Amino acid sequence: MKLDKSKLELAMADKCYSKTRLVANAGICYSSLIKLLNGRMKLTPQTLGKIAKTLEVKPKDLLKDED
Repeated sequence: MKLDKSKLELAMADKCYSKTRLVANAGICYSSLIKLLNGRMKLTPQTLGKIAKTLEVKPKDLLKDED
């Protein structure tokens, strides 16, 4: 399960959210978001849920498509 950077950025743009605002509203650490985007940290269902809820999208809408 990996976060799709492009899909996340589109969802953030739709809500006019910066990364700083996203982490503040989702209750996650800024450095964790950066690590998730760079693939250096494993995405947990809890973190995915927090981000999706904050952006008012379905969690699956933020994931990379599996081949």
